[in-house]
Amino acid sequence: MITGIDHLVIVAHSLERAIETYRRLGFTVMEGGLHPYGSYNALIGFADGSYIELLGFYEEAPAHPWWDLLHERGGGLIDFCMATDDIHADRQTLLGAGVSSSDLYEGGRDRPDGYVVKWINNKVEGEFQGRIPFIIEDVTPRQERLPAEREHANGVTGIDCLILAVDDPRYAAIMADVAGVTGRPIHRGELGASGMRLEIGGHTLEYLLPDKEGGPLSEHLARNASVPFAVSFKTTGAAKTFAPVETGGLRMSFERDSQLGSPK
Repeated sequence: MITGIDHLVIVAHSLERAIETYRRLGFTVMEGGLHPYGSYNALIGFADGSYIELLGFYEEAPAHPWWDLLHERGGGLIDFCMATDDIHADRQTLLGAGVSSSDLYEGGRDRPDGYVVKWINNKVEGEFQGRIPFIIEDVTPRQERLPAEREHANGVTGIDCLILAVDDPRYAAIMADVAGVTGRPIHRGELGASGMRLEIGGHTLEYLLPDKEGGPLSEHLARNASVPFAVSFKTTGAAKTFAPVETGGLRMSFERDSQLGSPK
């Protein structure tokens, strides 16, 4: 069963600059390590168990599934991963819903301390990439994959909502079926878009379609940008919205955790 967002993937031409950017935004960024397929990463862990993966390439890697997304679409927030407690069953559910998926394969990362983290995941392919998440299940203990430090100067405690820009409502229907949840209609006037809101675990996915030409979502789709459009994070601090120029291209906001009430 899919249990919630495992992590978000932000790919950058320079991992070092991405690390500097997110530290400047008040995040604690920890070195992740090297993958054996040309990429390396840094991680931003959260108290809710999810994290951000900042990823770059230390060598040419045209076979890597995110290489073309970086060089053809400019990178940024390009993908997301959902955690599962039964990856074999959930992959079959994906296939049954018509989603193009690779076979399951073992991934890994050499941490700076020498520990080798291992997991199993798939890759969602074709039109579904970025619209439907890939899924992951750990081989080594999950806590070894997550960064140990999960407190941040900006007060962020976890992922609130991931907004996905789509041109067809069937993606939301597929995701609802795969996750076993019932969506509810949503309209976002500020984005000129409507769609479906899905609550999965402690996280929210919003699949939005433009209502008209010329709005932010419509322009995002017209640029052939990566499907994930924006993300909001829960924070114990003040609510804030960042311009993409401040974040290396990501539309991002901090939302005051509703369970905390208004800041004093």
